[in-house]
Amino acid sequence: MLNYNSPPDFSSILDPISQFFDGFNYFFYNFFHFGNYILFFIFLIMGIILLMSAREKEYSERIMGKIEMIKKRGRTGTVICLLISIGFLSKGLTVLLYRFFTFIPEPEFVVKFLGNEFDSINSIEEIHSIDLYGKSFFFFISFLSFLSLILMSIGIYLIFFNKFIIRSKLKFLTFIGFGLFFGFLVGFRTSLKLLV
Repeated sequence: MLNYNSPPDFSSILDPISQFFDGFNYFFYNFFHFGNYILFFIFLIMGIILLMSAREKEYSERIMGKIEMIKKRGRTGTVICLLISIGFLSKGLTVLLYRFFTFIPEPEFVVKFLGNEFDSINSIEEIHSIDLYGKSFFFFISFLSFLSLILMSIGIYLIFFNKFIIRSKLKFLTFIGFGLFFGFLVGFRTSLKLLV
């Protein structure tokens, strides 16, 4: 006989959802824990692509006598990308960027709308202070912040090197536009504080 006075049991529905968010949080905890290594490899790959593209352009335009500018831009850009990658690997550049954005007021519309709970988190170790679903949402907006930094970096990279060396069909305005959009929504510091 059914007992209509007993509270409904939703554990069979909520347990898989909780497991999903727990796995989601575990993935992004490790993602940000190794975030500086991810940035290191991204800028290292950008430097390698630039070096290979510059060498290819040098070879194809050798007859026309226009290789000097390509050499200088390609080598300079490669060195810059390598230095940036080493800066992220050592966390020195991450700390510098975090301090830089600390002194520059960011809109951070989402973070400010949600109040002090998320704004008070200043490292990946402090993420445990919020509940499961709040943690998942914070990791989500932190990933958008991380993505905004990547998009801005690729956009700037294309501004300086796409026209003369890489000649990709990618448009820098698209990357910078989306980077700024996500940056205005969640701020650049939101991800940087988890990488420091």
